[in-house]
Amino acid sequence: MTKIPLLDHDSKIPLHQQAEELLRKLIREDFFREGDIFPKETDLAKRWSISRNTLRMAIANLVKDGLLERKKRYGTVVKKKKITTNLDNWYSFTHEMEDKGIPFKTLKNKVSVAKAGEEVAKMLQTEPEQPVVCLERIRSTEKSPMVYFESFFHPRIGLTGKENFDRPLYEMLDADFHVVPVYSQEEIKAIGADEKIAGLLKVKKGSPVLERRRIVLDASRKPLEFNICWYRSDCFTYSIELKRPHL
Repeated sequence: MTKIPLLDHDSKIPLHQQAEELLRKLIREDFFREGDIFPKETDLAKRWSISRNTLRMAIANLVKDGLLERKKRYGTVVKKKKITTNLDNWYSFTHEMEDKGIPFKTLKNKVSVAKAGEEVAKMLQTEPEQPVVCLERIRSTEKSPMVYFESFFHPRIGLTGKENFDRPLYEMLDADFHVVPVYSQEEIKAIGADEKIAGLLKVKKGSPVLERRRIVLDASRKPLEFNICWYRSDCFTYSIELKRPHL
């Protein structure tokens, strides 16, 4: 307990929010590792000089997000830190992580102009060998890479490759080029990582990864972007909610 940092009782930030943010940080940085038994509520509340109800508010959010799991007669256990992303949320990775309150890092951000290969040309409905802007990114919430992206953009957008791609992608396209993504056609499958993807994601060749291919379209259903993402399967889970139609 003595190693766990204290809360700031003089701060304007509510104590339950401070507790939640600090616990997330400790789990993210492996102070608490997967499978560890979480400290008893009474001990942690005493350490921080807060009520158990205040602490439970913080812990409840971590349980909801899958970082902690309550087990009857066993205690609270630190779970595998996977990120669950919904299939009905296809906006930018930046906004997706921000909405979940998950800090992330960009480990690689490379922009180039390349000739469209056969698949890229087909997906973007453009001519083969036509120059297109390509964006490559590796992103993570930790030091190790979690996802690798390749995006190819239709030439009619007007991108040159010199734009500020540190901004949220679709926000930049809307603000600077008046291009609004409206539709996303997606395919997701599990594959074994080839040599290139294994090297970029720092996993063994053949390790399971989620491959997500999507074509982003404007309101007229004209293709804007062909995007391929490779997610480490030990870091990401996909979920979808379906509603049964009225009979």
